[in-house]
Order: sequence, then structure tokens, then C-alpha cells
Amino acid sequence: LGRAPKPGSKCFEALHKYFPGALPDSAVHLRSKALLEEKYGMSPKNTLLGTSFCPDEINNNEFDLPTLMRNYWGNVFPMGGIGGSPYVGETGFKAFSSHVAQDGHIVVVFGPHVGISEDGEVGKYLREGQPNISTACGAVVGAYNACLAAGGNPSSDEDIYDMQMNEIMAEFSKHAAQISET
Repeated sequence: LGRAPKPGSKCFEALHKYFPGALPDSAVHLRSKALLEEKYGMSPKNTLLGTSFCPDEINNNEFDLPTLMRNYWGNVFPMGGIGGSPYVGETGFKAFSSHVAQDGHIVVVFGPHVGISEDGEVGKYLREGQPNISTACGAVVGAYNACLAAGGNPSSDEDIYDMQMNEIMAEFSKHAAQISET
């Protein structure tokens, strides 16, 4: 069904401990495709796909969910930014909905990503060609660390040049302490 950690490895154990029920990208794609086609009559001819995945290069490989969905559904309206949240706002959603085929459908798929190192460390990933692991998702890990350092209350001074990170920190501030206990 796609890439998966070796059963019994530290990475495998962390995946199933922290993300019970996680499915490979291909399973998510095939299940959602079957449901959307059978229950709602959606097809590549009558459906516009809106995606909001973190633009990290590790999310855009041949068998990753964004690529599988784009290859099947065809036209894509990119809606996202770092962390996987849709950032197009009301104007972007209006533009998106105005691009759909007459009497057609839209599918919006979004979400963050997280790496798990071979040693089972959540939020870490060894990128191709690099000698050391790095954060994945770097934006989410950075927001989490900023929230912890600020006691759960990151600065209210919004940086107009980093609005996406401001939004991630605002959302994370509510949960950072609880996450740190896991």
C-alpha cells in the first residue's frame, strides 16, 4: 500500500503509539475516492480538488496523498501553506467555488504532516541528502516550541510578514502544555 516503517522498528512502534489507526496514503486515497464516487457521484470530470497540505517537499513524492489525489482528480486549487491549514480566506474560497464545473462538486482535503525518525522520535525526519535529522513539520514544531517557551501564551504582537506562523501558534497555544505531557 505504499511506504511504511518496518514492523517492530522504533519508527513503527511510535507511529502506532501516537497515531493509532493511521493509514498509508494510498489507502486514504482509494477509500475516499470510492466513497466520493459511489455515494456522491463525483468524478474527475465534475469535481475540482482543493488541497491544503504543508508545501514541504516530503509531502510531494510520487506516492504521497497530495500527488495521488492530484493525479486522479486532475485540476487542483491550492489553498494552503505551512502546517497544512487552508489560508486562502473568504476571497480564496469564493474564487475556488467559482472555478468548479456547472452542477459540479468540490473536494477539500487538508492536513498537517509529521515525520517520525528511524529511532521513533516524532517530529523528526532524515531528509534525502542530509546527514542529520531535521524537524517535520518544521513550522508546527517551531510553533509548539514557541508556545512552550512562552508558557502557552505566545506573543500577541503579530508579525505581518509571518501570518501563517502566527495562526499556527494561536491554534497550538491551547494544546501545547497537554502535548508536552505525552
